[in-house]
Amino acid sequence: MYTPSAFQIDDTGRIDELVRTCDFATLLSPAEPFPWVTHAPLLWDRPALRLTGHLAAANPHAAALQDGARVLVLFHGPNGYVSPTWYVDENPAVPNVPTWNYAAVHMTGRVLRIDAAEEKFALVRTLTRVYEGDGADAWQPAAAAGNDARMRAIVGFHIAVETIEAKFKLSQNRSAADQAAVIAALESRGGDDDRAMARMMREGSGLATRG
Repeated sequence: MYTPSAFQIDDTGRIDELVRTCDFATLLSPAEPFPWVTHAPLLWDRPALRLTGHLAAANPHAAALQDGARVLVLFHGPNGYVSPTWYVDENPAVPNVPTWNYAAVHMTGRVLRIDAAEEKFALVRTLTRVYEGDGADAWQPAAAAGNDARMRAIVGFHIAVETIEAKFKLSQNRSAADQAAVIAALESRGGDDDRAMARMMREGSGLATRG
């Protein structure tokens, strides 16, 4: 990923927040003539440097997820168009132009495949707790013994993460006045990604949060 120094992020807290918030990831494995690509939710364990997920056994990508196989995972954060009319500062020699702000995290690592039914069932229960919560009305998978056919229908996996690369392109190369103007414009436009980008810009720039 092309990452100019102004947009490179090393703050593990901010990286982890994006990965956990935007956890519907893109998983890529090398193949010819094109890589295998699957979109799936992945759980991030920072202390273990490990991602966990599963996909359909019928998905041809599953055959590529063998122990030790290298994969690339992309997490896509908020993004959106930035108009040059939002800026306060103007350099006559270098006119302002449109751009696109976004946040993304790339991880590479090696696969540890999960084929045992009991382990896959435990994985499904973990995913269920994460997305359903612990409320009385939360869906609960039936006992493992009653799910043999369903467990055969999926392939589970861990990814031992080896590299993490984060790019938050959030107008850091602009003046404080321009950053404040972009934040105001995003909040005024009011889409979900716009509000999320504005919040990330405030966190990264040190600008005070509005009351």
